[in-house]
Amino acid sequence: MNFELYRRKVYGCFMGKCVGGTLGMKYEGSLTYQEVTYYDPVPDKMLPNDDLDLQVVNLETILRTGLPICRYHLGATWRHHIADHAPDEYAVAVSNHALMMNAPLSGQYRNKFYAGMGGAIRSELWACLAPANPHLAATFAREDACTDHCSDGVYAEMFLAAVESAAFQETDLIKLIDIGMRYIPDGHKLKNAFLDVIAWWKEEGDILLVRKRILEKYYVDNWTDVTINLSFIILSLLCCDGSFDKAICTAASLAYDADCTAATVASIFGIIDPDGISQKWTAPIGDRLVLSSTIVNMHEPSTIDAFCNKIISVAEDVQAYYATNIFISLPDGFEKTHIAVPWTNNYSLIYDWTDDAKESLLCVRPVNITLQYPDTVAMIPNAENRYGLTIANTTEERICGSVVLSMPEGFCIDCGETNYTLMPGECTSIPFTVTTEQHKRRTPLNILTISTTINSMTFDVNAGLPVSFPWVVENLESDTTSVFEAPDIYFNIPAGRYRYTATFKSPSDKEVRICAGGRRAFTLYLNGVEMHKHTGEHYVPAFHRDGGWFKASVQTDENIVEVIFENGKEGEFFFGFSTTFGCATWIDTMERLI
Repeated sequence: MNFELYRRKVYGCFMGKCVGGTLGMKYEGSLTYQEVTYYDPVPDKMLPNDDLDLQVVNLETILRTGLPICRYHLGATWRHHIADHAPDEYAVAVSNHALMMNAPLSGQYRNKFYAGMGGAIRSELWACLAPANPHLAATFAREDACTDHCSDGVYAEMFLAAVESAAFQETDLIKLIDIGMRYIPDGHKLKNAFLDVIAWWKEEGDILLVRKRILEKYYVDNWTDVTINLSFIILSLLCCDGSFDKAICTAASLAYDADCTAATVASIFGIIDPDGISQKWTAPIGDRLVLSSTIVNMHEPSTIDAFCNKIISVAEDVQAYYATNIFISLPDGFEKTHIAVPWTNNYSLIYDWTDDAKESLLCVRPVNITLQYPDTVAMIPNAENRYGLTIANTTEERICGSVVLSMPEGFCIDCGETNYTLMPGECTSIPFTVTTEQHKRRTPLNILTISTTINSMTFDVNAGLPVSFPWVVENLESDTTSVFEAPDIYFNIPAGRYRYTATFKSPSDKEVRICAGGRRAFTLYLNGVEMHKHTGEHYVPAFHRDGGWFKASVQTDENIVEVIFENGKEGEFFFGFSTTFGCATWIDTMERLI
């Protein structure tokens, strides 16, 4: 690959990202079409945006941890580099990692934003590390996206990474879209929407009419939904007549997650034709790299150009490590960025996981240790909760080992010490069952300690095993009472009239946000005081938008939540706690009492 052309394409990709993000920021969250033609107002620097923030974080993580690129290491974003508030799927990922659940489970458990835009917007790094190699770029995207997404949220990032990687060689937008769609399984909502948009554009040839049809068929209450927003990206590419200006302005005009859609469209064009981004777009924002204040513990370069040079340096290592058919040779005088040495040569075992796996990758060195959870994920008291531990030998030597499992008092594990021997590339599975009785206090974090000995070296790995939380359920029509063990913070309320009551204890007297919403009409009381009414007409379980939350004071003594559901059809209910500032951090310290 011609080095100078490659370098220009990488820079065009990320300069386009900054241009599009800055252009669309004003229209982020708007639901109405607005004709956009240029910056309004004209900026004097790039606006910070999570579209770029998280890719800067991912690059630093790769430099520190080395190859292969892996979901376990990329989870460092949620452990170390997000400040004390983050929106939607980011907040879920931060919370799940705090409860010792890693990817891919961290992108599934309790995640109502699993198909949000948070993964799709960080695809460009993978394309630039794997230029003209869509499969490898999509593999990296899958490892990344599963830390805070699942299903279409993962496929969206894989699609864009493949498109952008192929754009290093292919310039035809229709062919690029087709290449990307190979990484979305047939039958998925996301792929069906793309096929519809392509057909509707051929049929209508009108931006507003196609936009209307997208929203009529695929509307959801969440404006960061990937199906809607990636459909807008497809529409912007189809209608632009090869014009960078028209493409990014259309994406911004279509609204919804406009900064993300415009940034992605601009990145694709920046790769295809880096010289096609005129100075009218680049001059106002300059070359300074600006990160959001919520990104912490970082050591980022000061300019976009320097950031791109780091990517290029790592890309050379990526091609060598993965033995690709792309050769990138750094010219004399190009500053080589230091990257940690590879931590295994057997990366095929790392990437061998299924998209719907309820599992958590707990350890990657000296062996891979993965914990498979039950279908409910959360333990149900007085039931046999079945788990599976998998140990894979990613070293180049034969290993002999043993495992001992332990949990706090009150939890019983039916598995004693297990011994194993593994040749390189082999793995072993250890099934076990955990049972627990009805504790008066249910804690969010219950730690499983996996004490492992390998070739006389002993170390511990910990995992969090969540437990269900009880609600006392009164059927207001039959006047009967039962206890419902909720395995999640959202669950279905059956048809009819009900009163659901839960008791919880806060670690301190404080003010919190309570998010309560769903598809049922209800009235919520806290300690006997009416706090919130919900109609069930609009449902976005976010702690910072769309009116589904309220502030309340909780205490260290018992707090009683009472929810009365009006007569209605079966529908979902969501209930959770967060901090009171910014986008809010999920609170994982509330204990439920029986």
